[in-house]
Amino acid sequence: MLWEASLRLLHTPWFARDYAVPEIDPTKPTPRFEDLRGVLRYVPQFRQRVFVIAIDGALMHQPGFASLLQDVAVLQSLNIEVVLIFGARAQLRYLAGLRGVKLSSDDGMGRTDAATLEVAVDAITRQTSALMADLTALEMPVAVSNALAVHPAGVIDGIDLEFTGRIERVDTETLQLLLKADIIPVLPPLGYDGRGQTLRLNSDAVAVEVAIALRAAKVIFVSEAGLTAADGTRLAQISVADARDIYKRKEARHDVNLLSKLRYAALACQEGVPRVHIVDGTQDEALLSELFSNEGVGTMIHADDYQQIRKADSADVPALLSMMQQSMDDAALVPRTREQMQSKIKDFYVLEVDGNPIGCVAVHSYDENGVMIAELACLFVRRSHKNRGHGQKLVAFAEDIARQRECEVLVALSTQAFRFFEEKMGFTVADPSALPAPRREKYNESGRNSKVLTKSLR
Repeated sequence: MLWEASLRLLHTPWFARDYAVPEIDPTKPTPRFEDLRGVLRYVPQFRQRVFVIAIDGALMHQPGFASLLQDVAVLQSLNIEVVLIFGARAQLRYLAGLRGVKLSSDDGMGRTDAATLEVAVDAITRQTSALMADLTALEMPVAVSNALAVHPAGVIDGIDLEFTGRIERVDTETLQLLLKADIIPVLPPLGYDGRGQTLRLNSDAVAVEVAIALRAAKVIFVSEAGLTAADGTRLAQISVADARDIYKRKEARHDVNLLSKLRYAALACQEGVPRVHIVDGTQDEALLSELFSNEGVGTMIHADDYQQIRKADSADVPALLSMMQQSMDDAALVPRTREQMQSKIKDFYVLEVDGNPIGCVAVHSYDENGVMIAELACLFVRRSHKNRGHGQKLVAFAEDIARQRECEVLVALSTQAFRFFEEKMGFTVADPSALPAPRREKYNESGRNSKVLTKSLR
């Protein structure tokens, strides 16, 4: 794809790969011009915005990690300001196993005793050095920063967490100076208190606290696994409430690593970060595919409405006509001119995904001898977004609009999608006489022989 880089590095970890992480297939498809267009659509809204990227430590020691860093380089080349944070659970476990140390906790959240802290400092120091070497090899200017002012977490539920820290303050001035100089700040999951004591931190917490302080546009958790529904399918987007609910349920299919990310994702959105993404870092090009496509490949947690249906305006007409042209050519939609759409633009609604139009619907109203009847028309969803529930969402929205207009019946005409209206949306096939008189006249003139479908709104 577009972001295929010519340079591929051989990343040799300082420890053996004793834990199983699926390897990434190195083969990639040929770049396509449509990929470039897709990326360029997002560049204006991302330029000079801060993205905080938190990478699970386990991903840093597999062949695909070099490609992930190349993707980070692509973001920086687009004038996106990147802050890098990394986890260390896998490295900590490995080094503790070599030394025969029993860890008091491995995630930076529970109690960190002196022995665990010693192993953590050694593991994270080596990990930082390896990451800096890889970034330098890509000619990316980076700097390790001690921009986190921390304090001991103290006693929680009667347990002294000893050398576990909590973030008190983020030195935003230092981080912003680095970002403005096109230097990527790298923040290890360690902090230092006012007495010079080193404290262990949770990398997810670091990412979110930094994002909140910098007013970042996004937090991206590049994880060892993606977030799935009960049937194993990807959860493409969830609300803050959904994230909290999944975290509280703590189902077996979601390990502690993912649950931590959900917990902190909800906090980030609550505190003003518009979007948090969780992507499966074992998937090839997951980072860029998530950011530069409407539907992405991971899970997006959002504070506001990610999908929005809004009123269309005149400026939407060219894009809508271009979007629908193939369906009009295939006789799935009635051919419409720009002038026809402009004249009825107040009846049209646009479905956007992250600011990009991907569907539309129109609702026309008729007064039939004192009975209000609404017609659902021009229902369309982009081919790339079909079979994802967008059509049902638009029909349900049209029903709500018709009810707001105090219509008693909703009618629709369809030549090819009538089964969808019957089986998915509860419409019934009817005779053309069910159409309001003005619409019935046009129906007879069109010669399309469309199915007439009706639904009572009472």
